[in-house]
Amino acid sequence: MLDRDFNQIFSEKLRIRFVELGLSKSTATKIAKLVTPIRIDGNTIISSCADPFYRDQFISPKIDEIEKIAKQCFGSEFSFKIDSQPIDFKHQKNIPHTSLPEIRDEITLFPDDNIYYSEKKKKTKGKIQQDNFVQPKIEEANQLNKESTELITQNNEKPRTLDASQNFSTFIRCESNLVAYSACEAVAKNPGNLSNPLFIYGATGLGKTHLLHSVGNEIQHKIPDAKILYITSEDFVNDVIHRGIRVGKMDEVRMKYSACDVLLVDDIQFLEKKDACQIEFFHTFNELYQKRKQIVITSDKFPKDIPNIEERLKSRFLQGLLVDIEPPGFEDRVAIIETKANLIGLKINQEISFLIATHAKTNVREIQGLLKDLLMNQHMTGRSPTIESVTAILKRRFPTGSVESTIDIAAIQKVVANHFQIKMSDLMGQSRQQKFVVARHIAMFLAKEMIGLQIVAIASAFGKKDHTTVLHAMSKVKESLEKDDEFRGNFVQIKRKIDQIMQSN
Repeated sequence: MLDRDFNQIFSEKLRIRFVELGLSKSTATKIAKLVTPIRIDGNTIISSCADPFYRDQFISPKIDEIEKIAKQCFGSEFSFKIDSQPIDFKHQKNIPHTSLPEIRDEITLFPDDNIYYSEKKKKTKGKIQQDNFVQPKIEEANQLNKESTELITQNNEKPRTLDASQNFSTFIRCESNLVAYSACEAVAKNPGNLSNPLFIYGATGLGKTHLLHSVGNEIQHKIPDAKILYITSEDFVNDVIHRGIRVGKMDEVRMKYSACDVLLVDDIQFLEKKDACQIEFFHTFNELYQKRKQIVITSDKFPKDIPNIEERLKSRFLQGLLVDIEPPGFEDRVAIIETKANLIGLKINQEISFLIATHAKTNVREIQGLLKDLLMNQHMTGRSPTIESVTAILKRRFPTGSVESTIDIAAIQKVVANHFQIKMSDLMGQSRQQKFVVARHIAMFLAKEMIGLQIVAIASAFGKKDHTTVLHAMSKVKESLEKDDEFRGNFVQIKRKIDQIMQSN
């Protein structure tokens, strides 16, 4: 097997790509696992897929997409290969080779490539006659379609399991999520009582799912016999539609949910516009609530703001404890970056963590993705990240221009002067008083880090003829960040103020 970190990054990127192409999350996850690389032969990354159905109908038709992901993860010089080749209809018996150009020999289950065998029709004596080998192929395609539907349905019906790595000890607590963390911890200690239901809402990538798993894992640890059911709203929809309505096993579906002691539901907002599923969830909710079974729900919106959800369902969500998770502030992001980097063995200094925190503002998930990119780069080059390499990755990951600053050096100088309660003339002057020198050095450093000004330009902005003054300032700031707690505290506060200005622009 290849390096585990490499394979994890490759599989996650591949899973996301297949979801973008229209596959369900569960099917995309299965495919990503099936094509996990096992070895490298020269510049060829080799995988072996033991499942012939998935290999021939899902993986081979999209081998180019897989290779693109492989190049992103391992390098542009690499190619990707599946050891076992898909079925080649051109060499099957009973199919005239001379007629092959007359049909489309494709079976694919992606939305942009419909499952079909195009039929080549001939006009003979005013009649339309089909080639005698086309019909068996159409029937074969239909059978494959049926089998694929059954496989996907079965895969979706497999119960999700709790992720043991997502627990309270691995959750990074900070000011923006402390209330939600405390509420989840309380529920895990005493399920089914005051905080029922517990409704957690906030933007994507802030840790709602992590907290959901944490609650389940903690209850499972304390009460091993507890029946804990973790689902997404998509799972519930699949149960109701595929098992309940289409197959006629609604009683089994209801029994599955009514039998649990703890119901953990992720992304409830996706029940919108699904009336039948909302009705079933309403009755499931009521039954569990009356039995004093714990219900924990997450959403990216406040209950009243979820569109196309029945009011009676919203009222049920509102009757319990509601907690929100806000995007982390600058200091919180720095703490998250440093903690997660340490967990995956990524070597970064404080200057780099500040740089990442300045630009990765939206959620924790984008921070994790960025750190994985840095880790991959570290593995490939054998060198720790530098300011230059991090800046390059930031520019690739964020939309054009988003890494560029929305403030100028005058704004930075003003923030620094206000923080230290000094006049702009003192900040820009020649005085060697310690207070003025520290402020001047920080302003120069931030002008380089946050808006990317050249050393000569910074020197000019501060009225300095010699750019070595700026280089000295850079060195002193880096040294003080490592050794001086008071200096670091002032630096973080100033950075946060500038960050707030940048976010508001």
